[in-house]
Parts: sequence; structure tokens; C-alpha cells
Amino acid sequence: MHVVLFSGGRGAGKIAQSLAARPQVRLTVVVNAYDDGLSTGTVRRLVPGMLGPSDVRKTVSNLLEVQDEHGRRMANLLEHRLSLDGHVTRVSTEELLRRLLSSVLDSRLKHVSRLSGDLIEHWIGLALEVMQQAASDDVATWIDGMSVGNLVLGGAFLDGGRNFNLAINNFVEAVELRNARILNVTEGENRVLVGLKRDGTFLHDEVSIVDRQSDVPIEQIFLLPRYLTPHEEESITRSTFSEAMKILTEFQHLPSLNEHVEIELNSSDVIVYGPGTQHSSLYPSYMTKGLADVIASKSEIEKVFICNLSPDHDIQSETVRSLVLKATKYFNAGAIDVRDPSAYVTQCLISTTPGSNQPWGFEELDTGVGTIGVHLGKWTSDGLTHDGNKVANAVSTLARKRGNDEAQSLQTVSVVVPVLDEAERLPTVLEKLLAHDWLLDGVIPEFIVVDGGSTDGTAQIAASFPGVQLVQMHRGTGRGEALCAGISASKGEYIVTFPGDDEYQLDAIESVVRTLRAHQTQVVFGSRVGLCVDSDKRLQTIYGGRTRTYFLSKWGGVSLSLLSGLFWRRWVADVLTSVKGFRREFICQLTLKGYSADWDARVIVDSSRMQIAIAEVPVQYSPRTPSEGKKIRARDGVRALRVLLVERLR
Repeated sequence: MHVVLFSGGRGAGKIAQSLAARPQVRLTVVVNAYDDGLSTGTVRRLVPGMLGPSDVRKTVSNLLEVQDEHGRRMANLLEHRLSLDGHVTRVSTEELLRRLLSSVLDSRLKHVSRLSGDLIEHWIGLALEVMQQAASDDVATWIDGMSVGNLVLGGAFLDGGRNFNLAINNFVEAVELRNARILNVTEGENRVLVGLKRDGTFLHDEVSIVDRQSDVPIEQIFLLPRYLTPHEEESITRSTFSEAMKILTEFQHLPSLNEHVEIELNSSDVIVYGPGTQHSSLYPSYMTKGLADVIASKSEIEKVFICNLSPDHDIQSETVRSLVLKATKYFNAGAIDVRDPSAYVTQCLISTTPGSNQPWGFEELDTGVGTIGVHLGKWTSDGLTHDGNKVANAVSTLARKRGNDEAQSLQTVSVVVPVLDEAERLPTVLEKLLAHDWLLDGVIPEFIVVDGGSTDGTAQIAASFPGVQLVQMHRGTGRGEALCAGISASKGEYIVTFPGDDEYQLDAIESVVRTLRAHQTQVVFGSRVGLCVDSDKRLQTIYGGRTRTYFLSKWGGVSLSLLSGLFWRRWVADVLTSVKGFRREFICQLTLKGYSADWDARVIVDSSRMQIAIAEVPVQYSPRTPSEGKKIRARDGVRALRVLLVERLR
């Protein structure tokens, strides 16, 4: 599967690493080179025509880290920050290079091939020579804090006839990066990035755009052929907002699309817009002339927009909806035809804010952005960075679900969740379902929530989770009736029933599906008894000393198991488990009748009559008490017993 990832330096780092580590994925990372802060700004200032090397360097280093031990050593070299400890004033390039090699490079270059080591050393020396000649101040004032990788890229740029894209290719080859391809989005034209905020504040360079600022939104970013002079900047700051917009728009000169990026996009199976600093790392890339037209022409593939975990400085006041609309605006800036958002974005991954059941801005993502699928889940494991494996699996699942050839090896699972007044617990269950690594299990999920007439907002909560199909029933609907409705609405090859009360662990679904697939079994029950050390003690805890209820539950369960075995030759330890799995060809033959627990008993009866075996797998279970909302009652067990007895007498 060919994935094209639009990225900055670090924002999509974990995602890129995870994709690059998969042998079935061919990864192309597309970046822009408009950054101009710190040592990157120094390189651009002292090497005329040079674009910003830092995002290229960071992306390469990030991917080298997961390649192999050699890659990790090379990444360590590229990211090393030089320090001369204030001992250097004006020295020759040869002396400076000698000191750097002896203090920093020798120990690291010995781990690379002779050819790579010689090239890196040559490029560093070339960059230092040109930069030292161009600098008007002592070398110590600009070399401190300089990353080795920026010097290497600067030298590659000079050595390649000041061709930035060629420099990237030579740089990647020299550091021996093999697990991905890195491309600059443009043909390499030198551009500078500026912005204008809604209150008229002029952001005169890329550093100003990414730096801490007021929460007034950035109205527009511009790509200029050069930095403005002090006089031109003063003219902008004195102008009205509309005048400043007009001046900057007229001065703007958009770069052209790198032909190699176009080739990669045309062969891609999925396009991913990574998280990161939107107005610096991502939106400027989208403005490239011709890019939008190529992406829009790929109507048969998924284009996945991954939202930031939290707002950066440049998007403090933005919502998911406004970010998608802005992305569309910048795509259209370089397009021949103006299009709506769904031409560029087909799916959106939104992570919940830590401690909240809703992501920031999610409530504002509506149909105004076109037909865009939205997938809500915990796409982070630490709350700070995206979990690369989770996101990579989601991207892969979406791409395969589109219907390419590889999707034929994946099977679909419909998870039917019956609920009644579970507003407190349902969000946790749905978040777990949506964020789970389903691709690792080799399946594509479908989630169906059947609400039995809740009055506490349960249905509204289910409807707010993108990717969840809601089936609404009237008040008084039984659990069995809800399951029947959900199964009728399902389309999966496998169907698993799962409760919305968070009593069962999510891996119960994995265990049931795995057994269905591996053993060609038609029916699988997730047994709570299988992993129970002391079922008697557990029941006593659940019913809190209510002897009658405890007695009915304990011996009712035993009676159900005995009757199932004696009357129907199905020795099932946990007849009333809420986790049951079926193959579609079998479930289509079920009677699909029953109000509550009598539905479970009819599964026993039907499987016996059709000579279908029932497998059981142990599942984790954390029960709640009736005071905590447990809904099954003794009368439900009586209904199940009646079915087993009455059906036997027929």
C-alpha cells in the first residue's frame, strides 16, 4: 500500500515511523521548506537561495531512528547541536572543520560507510566555507546551536548547483535512508512565509507564525518571493486590513508542484494530512500550484485529515471545522478549479481531549464541510503525541475499506451494542471500540448501537460518535428485541453482540472473532465463568448480601446450563453472557425472537436443532451491582428457562 503523508518536522513523527516500519507499506513523506527559525534561519541567511532545511532534516532523522542501529547513529549525528564553548573567534574554515571533526564528528562518522562519511565531511566543509565568507560577525556567534544536519543539507545544496530538491535526494542517499522517500512539495523555488491576523497584525516571517501570539485567528498566509524591506513592512502595518490583504495578495507568488510529488500522488493508495503546525508545516504545502488538482483527481482513494491533539500557537481559536475549511481554502489557492472540502478530505481522525468525552471543536464539524467521514477515538497513548500504530492502523483500514484488492483479505465484523439509559458508561465503551487496533485483528469493524428508548440522552451520545450507526427503538423494548434490530441492520461477515455498560473488556470481541475465524465455528459465547476464580464469591459481591437475589442468580445460572446440556445437548457454562459471536450464514437461520434473556435461550435451541456446535472462550468481566445500574433481573432468567423447557416439549 502506497501512502503519501504530508508532514512537518515532528508533528506526524510517530505516524511516519509506524508506517515506515511496515513492510507492506511504501511511504512517501512530502514536506515544505519555508521554516526560518534558529539555525535554519542562519543557514538561509548565509547561503543565498537556500530553503529551510530543518523539516527535511527532522523527517529524515525521525525515520532513521526506526530503520536500524546504523540509522539511529546517523540520526544522532544529524540532530547534534554544535557548541564551540566561546573559544573561537575568527579562524579558518579548515581549522573550524578540524575542531568540529575532532570534537563531534569523528566518533559518529566512523559508523557510516566511507563514501557517506567523505560526502558528509565534504558538505560540512563546503557549507562552513560559504557561510563564514558571508557572515559579517564572528563564527562563534552563529555556529553555536547549529545542527549538523542543517550544515550537511546546506553543503549538499551548494554541491548540487544550488538545486534544493537535488540536495534532498543526495542527502537522503548519503545518510542511507531506505524506509521512505522524502520530497519537497515544490520545484524548489525560494519563498518566504508571512501571515496576516484577523486584527491586522502582520506576521513577517515563519517564526512569527509559529511563535506564541494572541488568540486572534490568522486570517491568511502568503508565500512571497522575498522578505519585505523595513519600509514595505511599515507600509503594511499602517494599512487597513483590506489594504494589507490586497498588497500581500498582489506580492504573493505561488511555487510550482514538484513533478516527483505528482508521480507519487498518482500512484498512491491513500493520502494523509498529518498533524502539526498547520499554518507553517501544512497549509503552505497545500498552496502549491497544481497540487490540489492532482489530489482532487484521485477520487477513488481516501484522503485522511489527522487533527492535532491540542491547539498549537497558530490555531488557538480554531475548531476542527475551521481547520478543514482553511485547508480547502489553501488547496483552492493553487488550483485551477475551486472545489468543496470533500474533494481534498474524505476522512477525519479526531482524538478526544484527555479527560473529556468530546474533542475540541468536534461539535462544529457539520455537513457544511461536505461528505467527510469523521472517526472519533483516543489516537494517543500518552495524551501528548499521536500513537503511531493506532493511527497507522486506522489509515490502513480506511484505505482497504475503499475496496482495493488487498481488502479482500480483510473480513468485516458488525458489533451490535444494545443500550438503555447508559449515558454515563456508553461514551467509554464507544471510545474503546473506535480507537481499537482492528486492523491488527485483520477485520474492518461496523458499530451499531440500538437504543431501547433511553430518556437520559444515551441516543444523542451514540449519534454524536462518527462511524456509529444508531438504531432507535421505543421505550419498553427488550434487550432481545434490540439485538434482533441491530442484527437486521448489520452487514458484517461476523456479528458480535457487546453490551454498552463497560462490564466486559474489549478483548472479549477479539477472542470471539478469533475463534470464529480460526476454527470455522458458527457460534461462540464469551464465557464469564472461564476466567472466574470464585464465581460464588463474585455473586455475593454483586448482590451485596441480598440472599434471595444471590440464590436465584447462582442456581438460575446453574439451571440454565444443566437444561441446555440435558435437553439440547449444548453444555454451555454461561448461557446469558452478553458477548456472543456468529457467522452471518448461521445467524440468518436463527428465529431472531425473544424479548430479553429468552433471546439467548433461543440461540441454544436453534443451534441444537440445526446441529451447530457452540464454542466458548473465557472473557474478562467486571460486574456492577443493581445500585450501579445492573439491569438483568431474576425474571429474565425465568424467561430463558421457560424457553428451554417449552421448546423441548413441542
